[in-house]
Amino acid sequence: MKDSAEFIRESIEFLHRYLVKSIQKFAEGHGFTVPQMRVMGEVLVNESITIKQLTQNLRMTQSTVSDIVERLTAKGILLKTPNPNDKRSVNISVTNETLNAIKEISSEPVNKAVRDALSFLTPNEQETVEKGMRLFITAVKEKMEKDGMGDMESFDILLFPRDDL
Repeated sequence: MKDSAEFIRESIEFLHRYLVKSIQKFAEGHGFTVPQMRVMGEVLVNESITIKQLTQNLRMTQSTVSDIVERLTAKGILLKTPNPNDKRSVNISVTNETLNAIKEISSEPVNKAVRDALSFLTPNEQETVEKGMRLFITAVKEKMEKDGMGDMESFDILLFPRDDL
């Protein structure tokens, strides 16, 4: 029989695979591959990043990342600009047009996937899931803070939503 930690870890991995498959389905419906979505996501998170940094962050080969960046630049999704600190490299960023389009759809595909799965539960069961997630996230946040693993204030809105927002 599995202990709680193993069950929760495997559950998180299962949920992660479900969300990745949901994103993949959405991406494919819009003409993008999962590796292209990963590159775009990393560029968005960093605002401006080099090929070398993308390669390291995504654990992909430099030739794969370069090819993806070239294709997305040709489509007008990414923008390459000379790196003022290193004349041999370029900074990769998202075009303003792409940024505006992403803001419009934001995390809706993932939210839809979660809503669709939750629809198989009763309202009481959905509330139980939410309460359990809040408890677990609170515990993880406390553990990360105790271990000096970074500032987790951005998750406070998840745990303690304000009605006046």
